[in-house]
Amino acid sequence: MSSKDKILTAVKASQPEQRELPPLEPPTEGRPADPAKQFVEVLEAIGGRAYIVSGWERIGMILKEAYTADKRVVSGCAGLGFMMESIDDPHSLENVELAVLEGHFGVAENGACWITEDRMMERALPFIAQNLALVIHKKDIVPTMYEAYQRIADAEYGFGTFIAGPSKTADIEQSLVLGAHGPRSMTVFLIDEGMSDAGFY
Repeated sequence: MSSKDKILTAVKASQPEQRELPPLEPPTEGRPADPAKQFVEVLEAIGGRAYIVSGWERIGMILKEAYTADKRVVSGCAGLGFMMESIDDPHSLENVELAVLEGHFGVAENGACWITEDRMMERALPFIAQNLALVIHKKDIVPTMYEAYQRIADAEYGFGTFIAGPSKTADIEQSLVLGAHGPRSMTVFLIDEGMSDAGFY
């Protein structure tokens, strides 16, 4: 018997007894009274920025103030039609300063947004742009990842991901670097139809 066979035999002989999986139940403790408020707090704690706005017009105003005409802005949001463009080759995205995309919903406990490929324009766009902005509705924020996974459990999509940013790493000499393998900044616009103007940022 080879060493490999001996190891595999020992592993098989040392298997624990089968036990029933614990029931999956929604968390009852630590649930936020205001999921949107917690979402904003968590997002800002991890280096992102949040705006609570009344609608697409206000988002456009904020973006025009922040990004000059010489910066390339790519948008997949119909509400910002003046910024939309077609993408035929993902290699052409190397100079995108800002990508603005519409996410499906946010998660209060970790500041993440869920977005699927059909809203990315190009799968590489959310990760190759220098800066990323996602737009979701304030009412579409779930308290925890438990609810988030329930929400996408039966959904049909090719590629989807939770994004919380900005991109950061501290692998080298424990020195924090933003944008090493993704956007240098992440902004989330929360649309609140009941507002008359921008809330805060």
